[in-house]
Amino acid sequence: MAAPVASNTPVANGTSTELSAAQKLMQKHEAHNPTIEEIADEEDIIKHGEAPKSTSVLEAVDSTQDAVPTWAPTASAKSAGKQKATEQPAKEKAGLDTRSHELFPELGGGKSQNAPSVASIWSGKKPAVVNATGTNGTNGSTPHENGSGPTSGAATPTSASTPSSGPGNFSIPGRHSERISLAPSQLLPRNQMKKPLADVLKDINKKSKATVTVTTGNAGLLWFSAVGPQDACRQALKDVVEQIGAKQSIQVPIPRSARAHIIGKGGSVIKALQEKTGARIQMPKVDPSAAPVDEDDDDATVDILIEGNALAAEMARREVEKIAGERTATVTHRMRGIPAEFYPFIAGPNNAGISSLEEGRNLRAHVPAHHTWRTQPPPQPANAGEPLNFLPPAPNNHITLAGDRLAVQQVRALIEQQAQELRRQLALEQLAINKGRHQFIVGDRGIPVQQFLADTGCSIILPEDSEDETITIIGPSDRLQSGVDKAMDLASSMHSTNVDISRQHRNAPGGASAHARNVTRYLQRRKEIERLERQHDAHIVTQLLQDGVAPWELYSRDGKNTIRAQSEITSIVNGHPPSRMANVPVDPFFHQHLRSEVVPKVQENFGVYTVVPDDRDSTSPVLLVFEGPSGADQEYQVPRTQPSPAEVQAFQQSLKEAADYISKIVSGQEAIKTESVDVPLKFHDRLKKFIKKEQAARPSDQIPVRVNATGSIVNLRGPASSVDALVAKINDFVIQEISDEKERGFTMGFDFPQKYANQLIGKGGSNIRELRDKFDVEIQVDDGKVVLKGPKAKAEAAKSHIEKLGKQWADESTHILKVDPKYHRELIGAQGNQINKLQTRYKVQIHFPKSARPARDDQSVDAASEAAAPRGGRRQGPEDEVTVRGPSKGADEARDEILSLLQYLKDNSYSATVNVQQSQVPSLIGQGGKALDELRELTGAKIDVPGSRDAKSATGLVEIQIKGTKSQVAAAKKLIEEKKAVFDDTVSKTVEIEKKHHRTLIGAGGSNLRDIIVKAGGSDDRRELARTVQFPRAEEDGNKIKVEGNKAVVDKIIAAMLEVAATREAQTTTVIDVPTAQHRTLIGRGGDAKKALESQFKVSIDVPARDSGKTGIKISGLPADVAKAAEHITELTKQEEGETIMVPRQYHHAAANGGQLFHVLKREHGVTVDHAGQKLPAKPSAKKASANDAPLPLITDAQDEGDDAHTFHTVAC
Repeated sequence: MAAPVASNTPVANGTSTELSAAQKLMQKHEAHNPTIEEIADEEDIIKHGEAPKSTSVLEAVDSTQDAVPTWAPTASAKSAGKQKATEQPAKEKAGLDTRSHELFPELGGGKSQNAPSVASIWSGKKPAVVNATGTNGTNGSTPHENGSGPTSGAATPTSASTPSSGPGNFSIPGRHSERISLAPSQLLPRNQMKKPLADVLKDINKKSKATVTVTTGNAGLLWFSAVGPQDACRQALKDVVEQIGAKQSIQVPIPRSARAHIIGKGGSVIKALQEKTGARIQMPKVDPSAAPVDEDDDDATVDILIEGNALAAEMARREVEKIAGERTATVTHRMRGIPAEFYPFIAGPNNAGISSLEEGRNLRAHVPAHHTWRTQPPPQPANAGEPLNFLPPAPNNHITLAGDRLAVQQVRALIEQQAQELRRQLALEQLAINKGRHQFIVGDRGIPVQQFLADTGCSIILPEDSEDETITIIGPSDRLQSGVDKAMDLASSMHSTNVDISRQHRNAPGGASAHARNVTRYLQRRKEIERLERQHDAHIVTQLLQDGVAPWELYSRDGKNTIRAQSEITSIVNGHPPSRMANVPVDPFFHQHLRSEVVPKVQENFGVYTVVPDDRDSTSPVLLVFEGPSGADQEYQVPRTQPSPAEVQAFQQSLKEAADYISKIVSGQEAIKTESVDVPLKFHDRLKKFIKKEQAARPSDQIPVRVNATGSIVNLRGPASSVDALVAKINDFVIQEISDEKERGFTMGFDFPQKYANQLIGKGGSNIRELRDKFDVEIQVDDGKVVLKGPKAKAEAAKSHIEKLGKQWADESTHILKVDPKYHRELIGAQGNQINKLQTRYKVQIHFPKSARPARDDQSVDAASEAAAPRGGRRQGPEDEVTVRGPSKGADEARDEILSLLQYLKDNSYSATVNVQQSQVPSLIGQGGKALDELRELTGAKIDVPGSRDAKSATGLVEIQIKGTKSQVAAAKKLIEEKKAVFDDTVSKTVEIEKKHHRTLIGAGGSNLRDIIVKAGGSDDRRELARTVQFPRAEEDGNKIKVEGNKAVVDKIIAAMLEVAATREAQTTTVIDVPTAQHRTLIGRGGDAKKALESQFKVSIDVPARDSGKTGIKISGLPADVAKAAEHITELTKQEEGETIMVPRQYHHAAANGGQLFHVLKREHGVTVDHAGQKLPAKPSAKKASANDAPLPLITDAQDEGDDAHTFHTVAC
């Protein structure tokens, strides 16, 4: 079959080939042959899809044009003239060779012998090299062997400028011409046609606006030409082929990855293709028992069977290949056969090899790094003359090529060729180097791997196994020794020493090695080893063994750093004796629970750090280390000195309590049990969801069962009762699934209002996916109908739920409220809290539009709006519209509540603003916001003060917003403006006064300072006092005193303070003796007399303590004032005439009668008695009878001399 030629040349009805006058004229001017390339009609509003430039349905015959396997336009004469000239075979044009298999394999026929290598039909680019016989610029398809044209029943389309068997082309408006050719094999036999060909054409011409004619070409080809409107021409030719064309069956190979795209969701794409082309398209079924095929393999293809008449089959083939080309023009390919040892050489030094592969190609190549091995070791050295046995790489460690299909194929071939060369060239050598030195060869602590390759031409492979010390050098034989020398030089460049920490506690209970292991585990978990490495610029290698720890290895380029690090390690180990640690054996099952729930409590309650083993060391016991209360601090420093006996006792007590606490938690759990259940693999996805749901429903204090799968076996481990319960549920689940599997083909359909389809589906299909997971059925929503496929009971439950949703949405009401945007923030609440409550309470959606407010104000609006946005997408409306949507009753109640709140806001939304300086904000807010809270409480207004982090204006002012009732706003504004006025008139000055006067300025309890400030006109509020005058701290040096406040007040305070200081500088101190009995007279009740004297004479009076026995009174002040005060005090305390009486000490208490005598003398006679400052004798013990009953002495007896004498000093008042 041949394709139509969009020549726009008028064709006469009938079969005549006589040239018209216009055609003869064109032949005369053949040297100047202008052409018209087709362009899109800008006034055509009907979308026709992507059409070829030639407007042909299929392809035209042209011996000068190569066949193209895809529906692609050829170059116009103008563009073709810009390409390199290529000689064309000067042979007579012939009809199509339908036997050719090279161009149209689906139509059958022989295969061309000299088929060139051409680009795949799914390639995104044309090949760089084409067959020499093809025209430069075409895609290099092979012409017919005899040079007579394409070798298939369908040929490539030609543009209007390509010469054909007829004369040149020109366009007549409104007249379009198309033609197709059919080979005899593509026609129905005469006896199978319902009508003769002439009658078929006659009937079609009567019905169509186009006129169809037929002519006979070479090799029995029939050319059908249609002239008329474009759509009519195409439809008429389709009708012709439909009536006379034989049924064709062709197989089209496509990449396996394009299969799903051709089928489409629910078969939508393949159905549309069949309707469009009239052909039947069959996809091959997937054989579940077949071996799995790698979807990433770009050579993996499947054959699609297309059936229909010649025209329909060809159109369907091209549509299929078009989709496949769009989806698979770029591919991702993993090269699984290239040994990983070749990767460094393929990538090249500094990835130069990768760059050369990618250069000039639409491709990205990823070559994994390979300088360590874990599971697959490098090959062993081979005997002389034998090749090395390089193995394919480990899974998920392959070279990946991604990009244009043709470029991927080319690069893959280059890499495979390079790999073959590497197999012949590479040699290998292995040597043992201390494991601790491996890190200094390549990597973070050595040189980059790329640099090693560039310097030596060899690659290096290190083992990840902590016990393997063998390194492997791979490279060309002549460069191998250079690589070995380089590795040895790098490994030996570091100073090293070993530290065996087990020697420091040789007598540790349980063994020195076990304790050393515990110390290492603890310091590793505490990241103390990392800190030591940073501090001393060293590298420390620690290796835990099964029952101990290997000696620590210290490496440093500076030997002094090694010594320092070793010294500190010794100190730290000394600070962690066995008494500071304890082990608690715990089943690994509980480790995760301990990490999340127990460890923080143990640290907080007992001051014990807990080391829970990780998965690699799960058999080790839980390690407890005493740290004390400071262990929770981020700046905690591990101890470096040996603990005292008292500290050891405290360690052991806390460790015992912590161990008992953990043991009690673990022993309180049930016995751990392991069970296995065999579940068919096809149920595992649903089983995972089921188990996840069951685990989420467990009580919060119950440890979850751990579940993992190996093949079809599901393993469960956990508390016995929980495992048994979950196993029973899984068995029931499997039984139910097996039963459901028998009913998976059950289908149920029911009507559903189309207007609610979007809500049922949800944004991005979220709702429908949720329903599928919930009810375990397939759900399709299409044009007012819902189809459920799955077990009958589940389908009926899903139907009931969906119908219920439909009724809810049918009862849905929508209210649009006009709300000024300035109220949105208050209505929504902090973080959408207020609106979310309404949405939950009334089961409605409330949508606020985005406003033009600043970002910080709009955050809560956006949060609430997004949460309440319709599922089909967020509606954007006017800024003053709030939408309430939901069930009628709920929507009405939510609307009323919003309007009620809005009215309240309006009534209480009087507002005012006050601009203050940014520096005043902290004083307005106060410590912890106390000042601002007091202001709010006092006025009842809402006061919004910007924070210190908010952006400042250019003027340095910030705006304070006040909201509330009219009276609240007025009161708050007045107070803030008063504070603003005070602050604006506030100055800050400093005055230097010697520190020795500061205590005098402050006074007892700050009394002097308060008096100075109050007298100057300042406030007596404690906070204001502290802010007004600020003295330097006692421990600080300096004499500067800062005074802040109103300018007049500040000046008065400074003047008063200077006056006090000057006074103190001019002061003198005089001491006068005043009998202690008169001290009370000077002090007076509550110190009133003393204060009066100090105020009267402007002096300071210091009276000794009552029991001190001192009589000297200090008077300080100006000399004149001191003299006057001293004179006054002397006069005031002048003693009257008195008499001294000496009384023996032993009789003092008897004579004084317990002090009663002194009170009687003062009360009745005005006489006071003192003891001249002498200490009173002790009270005598009980009276004893004298030995000889001697009479007592009389008062008239001679006065005794000596120590027993005591003086009474009587004074008349």
